Amino acid sequence: MEGKKHDYRMFKELFPPSVEIFPENTTFWMDLGFIGIDKDYPSMNIMMPNKKPKGKELSDEEKTQNKIISGFRVLVEDAIGGVKRFKITTDKFRNKKDYFDDEVMLVSCGLWNYHLMCSCD
Repeated sequence: MEGKKHDYRMFKELFPPSVEIFPENTTFWMDLGFIGIDKDYPSMNIMMPNKKPKGKELSDEEKTQNKIISGFRVLVEDAIGGVKRFKITTDKFRNKKDYFDDEVMLVSCGLWNYHLMCSCD
């Protein structure tokens, strides 16, 4: 049985640093779970919050930058939480059909987006 896997380790397994597959001029908004990605993927434009150094404080500029990044990331986290309301995306998926899991995710995301559009009226 497979155990839990760290986000960054899973990312590196899916997208090895030796392979350039991401388009240039694309910004990747990461959380602190991806510390070190800028060293492994130097061509990527990474936006990540600044981590408070031990025994020191963040500067006002770093705090402002963290608020901007957090404001963007909270929208992403809310969307992920909304999609997870559809239990098929979070429960054990016993499908045997190739790529059907992608279809399930697309439908779940579409339903969540539809929910957001309808609740704005």
